[in-house]
Amino acid sequence: MKLRLALVLLGATIAPAMAQSGPNESMQRQACMGDAVRLCGAYIPDRGRIRDCMAAQVEQLSPSCRAVFDASVQADRSPSSRR
Repeated sequence: MKLRLALVLLGATIAPAMAQSGPNESMQRQACMGDAVRLCGAYIPDRGRIRDCMAAQVEQLSPSCRAVFDASVQADRSPSSRR
């Protein structure tokens, strides 16, 4: 039951932690949920701490999550995202 609750909370927090809500939210969640639980589960449901934790451990992310994470970081840095 605790694992199920953790997964529900993670599902509600990981995608917004990775990027703004949008059509790719499901893909982001699917790509990174396992990594978030494995590497940063202690920080669930704190979105900011999950993101910081994953950034600190980017070398340990799965290839699919790392691709999503890197794309999210690049989008955050682009001038058009700062409007």
